[in-house]
Amino acid sequence: MNSTTRSTEILIVGGGPAGYTAGIYAARAGRKTAILEGRGRSRLTVGYALENYPGFISIDSVELLRTFRAQAEHFGAVLFPEEAIDFNLSGPTKYVVSREQLYEAKAVVLATGKPVPRERLIRGEERFLGQGVSYCATCDGPLYKGLTVAAYGASEEAAEEVLALHGMGCHVHWIPGESHDTEAASAKAREVEEKGIPVHRRARIIEVRGEHGVEKLAIEKEGREEELTVAALFVFRESLTSPLFQKAGLSLDHRQCLSVDRFQRTNIDGVFAAGDITCGGMQVVTAAAEGAVAAMQAINYVRRLA
Repeated sequence: MNSTTRSTEILIVGGGPAGYTAGIYAARAGRKTAILEGRGRSRLTVGYALENYPGFISIDSVELLRTFRAQAEHFGAVLFPEEAIDFNLSGPTKYVVSREQLYEAKAVVLATGKPVPRERLIRGEERFLGQGVSYCATCDGPLYKGLTVAAYGASEEAAEEVLALHGMGCHVHWIPGESHDTEAASAKAREVEEKGIPVHRRARIIEVRGEHGVEKLAIEKEGREEELTVAALFVFRESLTSPLFQKAGLSLDHRQCLSVDRFQRTNIDGVFAAGDITCGGMQVVTAAAEGAVAAMQAINYVRRLA
């Protein structure tokens, strides 16, 4: 992670309808605004005809998202193609960590999209978060220099993190998971193999095991279960996982959705949430509306601090 710290008044985490709308409102109100867009994984990027967004008989979803983004940028929001991987939200200054740098803000709007269902989590993943389970190689990799660790994920980014862990002196095992075929031919994946890093293809992690920290992984490989002894597991998914929010002290409901009131306020002062992560209307128009409300509340919150 870059050692630089970037300061802003309102930090928006998520580059979808809710996040960009929040950015439009916050920046247009004259507040210093930054948006962590993530990796462009909004549902609108799929590309489909949207026929229930007010003002348009039909509009291409990608075009609509591009318009949201351009409008936020027009009013002064600064955009970063980065993902948040850790949060410290309890104090008057809010801190959000990406793999590139540290952000500090007076208020935060979370708009990260649909929450990861609990069933997609590895058994034991939540239990060992911070005790060997990590989502950031750059942040926590140095703690495991000289030790055996595993990295789970099939994306190009996951391959980059495997190489980063290897460069830090960790003995890495890469478990791409069941979706590895689409990524197997990437240049980074080939580089992993060329460095002699073990790659467990056609394997999936069943469970993370240990007493007071990560000690072993139960892996299903070609129909057989085996154990891999590791000191840590680095998980690289396409979207934020609810354990990160729980670790930050945010309240979630039984569906792993962030709990908010009618003003999009979470249980932490100065932290707001909008869009699919709240499991509200789950529509583009409701996400945009929640983003507007969240931004207005964030603006009022920052104004009261002055």
